[in-house]
Amino acid sequence: MDPSKKSPSPSSPDTVFLEACDIYFRHCHNKPYGFFNATLFHQKVQNGLVPLHLRLALIASATRYSSRSEWMERKQSTIDSYARCSWEIITTSTPPLDENEDVDIIQSLAILAVIDATAGRRRAAWVKIGMAVRIAQDLNMMLEPGSHLPELERDERRNLFWSLYLLDRFVCCSFQRPPAINDDYCLLNLPTHYRGGKKLPSISLSELFNEKIRGISPRSGMFGISVGLASCLGRTTKYMMAKSESSPPWSPRSEYCMIHRDLEYLKELAVRNGPVLAAPGQPRVQSDMPNPDREQIAHMVLSHTLYHLAHCILSHPFLIGLKVEASRIYDMPLSWLEETRSRSLNHAGSLITVLVEAKAAGYMPIPSVYSYCMLVASTIHALFLYSSDQSTSQSSAEYLKMSLEYLAEMSELWDNAQIMSDSLRSFIVQCPRYSDILLRSEPRMKDFTQNELSILRAVLDYWSMMDPRNPVFGGVSKTVQHIDLQSALSGYSTPLSPISGEGILEMSVDERKEHGMDPDIMVSYPLPAMSPIVSDNEGSPKWDWDNELDALKS
Repeated sequence: MDPSKKSPSPSSPDTVFLEACDIYFRHCHNKPYGFFNATLFHQKVQNGLVPLHLRLALIASATRYSSRSEWMERKQSTIDSYARCSWEIITTSTPPLDENEDVDIIQSLAILAVIDATAGRRRAAWVKIGMAVRIAQDLNMMLEPGSHLPELERDERRNLFWSLYLLDRFVCCSFQRPPAINDDYCLLNLPTHYRGGKKLPSISLSELFNEKIRGISPRSGMFGISVGLASCLGRTTKYMMAKSESSPPWSPRSEYCMIHRDLEYLKELAVRNGPVLAAPGQPRVQSDMPNPDREQIAHMVLSHTLYHLAHCILSHPFLIGLKVEASRIYDMPLSWLEETRSRSLNHAGSLITVLVEAKAAGYMPIPSVYSYCMLVASTIHALFLYSSDQSTSQSSAEYLKMSLEYLAEMSELWDNAQIMSDSLRSFIVQCPRYSDILLRSEPRMKDFTQNELSILRAVLDYWSMMDPRNPVFGGVSKTVQHIDLQSALSGYSTPLSPISGEGILEMSVDERKEHGMDPDIMVSYPLPAMSPIVSDNEGSPKWDWDNELDALKS
């Protein structure tokens, strides 16, 4: 294959590439990353203008969602082979890194970064994200695109940059790992939002958070709200994991309180501007092309998830313990600590429920970052599993069973989901001591050993959770871990299935209020339930993407 050649001419179609394009735009586009403008991309395909490195990256990404029998048993090796070829072309050929205005090199790097991150190749992912961001900045993509560009290209550049922003913020949910993109330099408008076929006025990220115009600012689409919540998530991570502040978190003037206010504002936007979902049983429009409503719904689920994730990090008992320890010179109100713990439980339960319901309802695929979100929420319930309050302990056990089931099924898609599932199991076993220290009337952080502090940091660190060698597995053998985990969760209801119609998933709004969940952020999903099919040898289930595509049209 000659790297200098573009896509084959329409008279000799590349069947594999065209199939990969169809799969990618059904399953990946704007879910959540909008690396392409679909119309513009298909024009490039027809005109033979898609370079080889991008074609190979797309095939690598699409392979994960293909049900081709010849790929089912060797998906990861197939993905890695295509991705490696794409990367070699980028690094060894002159044209891709030339001084031109093409964005295809950024698109390839972003796709390859996702592939590396989910396979546990952390440094490779970090390098590719960094390269993509720097090239985007070299093309001034953090500024509003010039009017000399066609509208489709302006939309693509805008959405591509904000997708890089999301990716950058997700991988930087970590201690001492700063993002590559600074909010202050993001001067372009948020992703374009259309309603009823009409393009609505856009606003910038700074305008989204400008308190002076909040009541009169134009309506923002769900993609833009996702970006705003990712910005809040980045601020939350910086404040709770990487930055000390003179004001204690309970001070009304602290960054903690400012983040909290911004999160609640964005939650209201997400609820108010979310797509109107069809009632169960109503017919839905059938189409072979990507469904804009489904893409909006994907960003709605992402927005709700990021809202709860930011609150989980903001109120996590371990991180709060570190903040309290650093603010000893101030008098901490005990009522504030109790309220924070209650908030952490509420948001952890809501996050788990949103993701389990979304998966059960068929909003596929599930982005790999959701496994990290599920892990963070689950660590809170793992701590409260050993609460002296029986109802709290029982509720946490139920949530943990839902989380473990979710992560087990996601392991069929993402290697890092298996790492997080194993880490959660190990963490649950080690939690009695952590709970005893963290859930006291005043946490005693000095009682932790350095190894214990490393474990508690690791389960909240996305970067660590992409590494199979993370310290969470340190002190517990797999045999003891299995036995103790069964013991820890024994005595409660049987594990829930997200499709079973039992337990938390079937609660009414009033019941969810009593359970501590925020009913405003919960959504009603109209699509039919879909689940993995069982393999022929009764082993691990495998996702049947072809059948799922049929289900989406029903």
